[in-house]
Amino acid sequence: MTKRARLCCGLLVLTLAWTAGSASATVILPQNLEQIESAAQRDFVGVCTSATAQTDARGIPITVYTFKVSQVVKGDLKDGGAVVVRQVGNNTPGPNGLVARIAGAPSYKVGQEVMLFLNPPSRIGLTAPVGLSQGVFNIVTDPNGNRQIVLDPVRRRTLAAGVKPAKYAATGKLSATEQTWLTDPPERTDVSAFCTLVRKISEERKRTGK
Repeated sequence: MTKRARLCCGLLVLTLAWTAGSASATVILPQNLEQIESAAQRDFVGVCTSATAQTDARGIPITVYTFKVSQVVKGDLKDGGAVVVRQVGNNTPGPNGLVARIAGAPSYKVGQEVMLFLNPPSRIGLTAPVGLSQGVFNIVTDPNGNRQIVLDPVRRRTLAAGVKPAKYAATGKLSATEQTWLTDPPERTDVSAFCTLVRKISEERKRTGK
């Protein structure tokens, strides 16, 4: 490993959780749905088609995920297109036997369907969901074939915290059901309905400049 690569790996120790011992130094503040939408550069629904552990040219352990997009919500993407996500950390032990990954960072399995809110890529091409796992919404299919986003009670409270739906009521852009969602998210939400809600939030943010 080159001197530069060793330096990069050394810096990663400050933010990575090493499974063989040290506690995580990663601190992520809770974000509501408006904040997650605002921070994301790209937002889409897609299925993971590949997950490959690598070490990049700088010696940084990464996982390269590829997703096939089924619904574009935000960003320069196309339905049916592919999105490549290069994320720091993987499950491959290094020469010292340690595995390096960011505490709280999500991982995906081939065939898994998710809705992702992605941060802009770094200058070296790495990215991750907004707020790590906060920017990931897992999608399940019920016995009737309906695709839904399922939220646990903690996630529901966090997504609604601090949101003031009254500002949307004034414009008439959100339905009564959508306004209720912002203050009391249900346990299950239809995927397309959730995508529509996020698009409306984005449009209103752009309209008001906030």
